[in-house]
Amino acid sequence: MLRLVITCLFLLISNLAYATPAIDWRVEHPFRYFTETTDFDMQREAMAEVMTTHGGAFTATAVSDLERLLNDPRWLREWYKQDTGLYPNPNGSGRPERGWANPINLRRSTCWDSREQWHSSCTSDSFGTALRTDYVRPQGHTVLFTVTDAPSGICRWEAARPIFIAGRGQLSATAEQPCAANVKARIPFEPDIPEAARGVDVSVNLPDGTKLSQPAIWVRDRLIAGIGDSFSSGEGNPDTPVEIDPLSKRKHLNLSFVYDPDTQAIKSVPAYSLPVRFQNVPAGWLDRKCHRSAYSYHLRTALQVALADPKHSAVTFLGFACSGAEVTEGLLFPYAGVETVNSSYFSPGGRQRRDLPQIDRLMVELCRDDLLRTQATRTVNFDTPLTDEQGRTLRSAKLLDCKPGRFLRPIDMLIVSIGGNDVGFTPLIVDVLTKTRPPYANLNTKIRAEALGASVIRTVARVAKAHDVATARQRALELPARFAALRKALAPLPIATNGGMPNIVLTAFPKIEFDENGRLCGEATPRARLEGFNAGGVLSIDVPTLRPVSDFANNVLYPATRDAARAGNWHFVDAQREVFAKHGICAQKRQSGGVTAAESLMLPYYYLDGSGRETWFDFEPFSAYRDTDFKASRDTRAYAPRERWFRTINDICLFVQSKASGTPPPPSQWALLDLIEVCLGGPFHPTAEGHSHIADAVFATASTMLNLPQPTVADVRPH
Repeated sequence: MLRLVITCLFLLISNLAYATPAIDWRVEHPFRYFTETTDFDMQREAMAEVMTTHGGAFTATAVSDLERLLNDPRWLREWYKQDTGLYPNPNGSGRPERGWANPINLRRSTCWDSREQWHSSCTSDSFGTALRTDYVRPQGHTVLFTVTDAPSGICRWEAARPIFIAGRGQLSATAEQPCAANVKARIPFEPDIPEAARGVDVSVNLPDGTKLSQPAIWVRDRLIAGIGDSFSSGEGNPDTPVEIDPLSKRKHLNLSFVYDPDTQAIKSVPAYSLPVRFQNVPAGWLDRKCHRSAYSYHLRTALQVALADPKHSAVTFLGFACSGAEVTEGLLFPYAGVETVNSSYFSPGGRQRRDLPQIDRLMVELCRDDLLRTQATRTVNFDTPLTDEQGRTLRSAKLLDCKPGRFLRPIDMLIVSIGGNDVGFTPLIVDVLTKTRPPYANLNTKIRAEALGASVIRTVARVAKAHDVATARQRALELPARFAALRKALAPLPIATNGGMPNIVLTAFPKIEFDENGRLCGEATPRARLEGFNAGGVLSIDVPTLRPVSDFANNVLYPATRDAARAGNWHFVDAQREVFAKHGICAQKRQSGGVTAAESLMLPYYYLDGSGRETWFDFEPFSAYRDTDFKASRDTRAYAPRERWFRTINDICLFVQSKASGTPPPPSQWALLDLIEVCLGGPFHPTAEGHSHIADAVFATASTMLNLPQPTVADVRPH
């Protein structure tokens, strides 16, 4: 009985304590890269659901769990219904089958301006007179004050200096509002002042004369930047995937090549067409010339940092990773990008910045001075000469220079992914795929493939694109010198430190070449050599060629990047490598009936049913994720979860379709060579799900580096 009385008294005291009014406040715009707060709220709501499922806390797989929920069209459809203005619905709420980044991309609702080729012109969370530098160094952050368990009546708010928004561009030191209402204020951003001296004292007078105080309110704004190559740009994962024309029928090209389990070879079958994009509309990217998307693990890591402390902090993200970049061409020297974009697309300023090295891009946005106007430069002399793609010797690089004391603020974390293109990652893959012709199921298939030019295309690809492991090993000898040059180029940048280490994270490349059992692709089954690579009946994995490539990737390239991180005293993230070991390019989830067409993403074809009608086999490449009459074999979305976490050739045919120079020809003029070219722009890169698993690993390092808190579900859930 005594225990019951004590328990009741404890609950009564707890409830009374909770019922006492108090000041509460939160940042209105925690992830400043998104111009619409609602887009970040979508991430918050999904993360809150994920946390609730896992006992109310972040787990080691928080980002990948979030990605899986966000790209569930059923969840997205319900979220989109909340705001039909932001998420218009021509064909089912917001086209959720196209992925969560699609509506953001269509609205261009991020702080990367692809026409201007920079972030600094972004007006997110702006107030009053805007400055050129407001994105990188905001003048202040909008916060919302509330009184918890607010009484009825009018409350009078007071601050040590004018912070309360009193009108357009006007601030006041006092504000009177109903006690239950939110009060908006602008808290100055003062990164040059020691943390102990930052902040604004705020108080509120309740109707009964009680005064509540909250001292030293300030917003911690973390600046996260990312530089690198296609493995960090999001290559293969457009924000808006290509849509395939379902009605295209063209002479000589209405066939596809599929895997035949009976002969363990490929056979030709009738198809509506080789995949052609609907109305020739290209895929949508944050930055098309670099194939940079919101699915990049750089951006996903920054998002997760914002989700870790969304109430009292903000994140400013700068993303510059570009597909095809190397340490030399891309980071230290000008680079045009992986896809040609017509010059008329860019603004005058955008044309100036379009080909800048990524180090220069960081300098331009971090500096108070207009470096493109002043043309202030510095020379980085290389300790060891480097070699460019044309075989020329490089002894130094001339880069833009921001003088000491002129930087807007320090970088809290710099994420780097580089080195694969420096050793020729793509030529190695081409060598593996074109070494031998694929096995054909019958003579008719072979004749059709040869008539389409399969042998000629394979030969041309080898001459133009392929090199062997011996060449890659030779190029890898220069990696230490390249990373040394990169370290010298980064040295003047204001990068925060923690525990004596600069807050620079170099990420290891994930393991690519294994199946769902951790075996090398194609060693266990011929199926793994062919499925996903059947465009035009040209390509297949040659296992003897893949073995030395695998050895090179794991025993040469991986140690070289690890040693580069150690040499710079950088953080090295490689936990994702083992996570990927059973989710490589040929990993497949096998059902009781085998591997579904949706899992392997076979290119589309049709057959004649019993009544002579043309019927799609297994799935429609342009179908939505339907709630009614849904079958897993029809789940052909670009961002459906799959056992493999890498893009195949077929994926790129269906979702990306880019040409290095110019757009593909009109559908009526396509030929097999056009198809092969547009299907080679992004395979063997992580899927969106793959990027989220890399972000899990990077975020684990970021949590310690940035001293991130452990949020509650209530902190994360949008208000």
